[in-house]
Amino acid sequence: MLRRFLDLLYGSVPGDFPSAYGIDESIQRLSAVTDRGRVFDFPRHEVAVGHVSRDRVSLYRVNPRSQNSLKPHYTGEFREVDARVVLVGRFGMHRWARAFMTVWLGFCAVWTTVAAGIVVVHDASVWWLPLAGLLMLTFGVTFVAFGKRLSRDDVPWLSRVIQSALSK
Repeated sequence: MLRRFLDLLYGSVPGDFPSAYGIDESIQRLSAVTDRGRVFDFPRHEVAVGHVSRDRVSLYRVNPRSQNSLKPHYTGEFREVDARVVLVGRFGMHRWARAFMTVWLGFCAVWTTVAAGIVVVHDASVWWLPLAGLLMLTFGVTFVAFGKRLSRDDVPWLSRVIQSALSK
């Protein structure tokens, strides 16, 4: 159960994409299908947004019909493996979303533990305090699971965009 919880928050999926081109052309081709993303720019269709360079590729899907901070982001880099160019990386939750949810869930766990200690040692009349912590913890886990469920098509979609840019 703990492993499943940790995978929900910190899990990632490997994503390696071989290229039919050299590094420079692979960067150009992937950049051509990637929008840089700007503040107050609302696309009318689904688009891959992010940064593409030799040392860092960071992509995510923007869907004009929904906003989801828990959507998967692809992070990787171009490498030469056995005289072939390969984009090596992983799909996972954005680090700031992961950090926020870690703080949220950590606070809920500390709250519940301290409140349970107060109820046991000092005052049983506040028996509901640990339940409030458990409720907030349950809300946080449900929020992450729901956010991931809403973006379940993002990894295959981004994979198709990357593969089409890097293949002939």
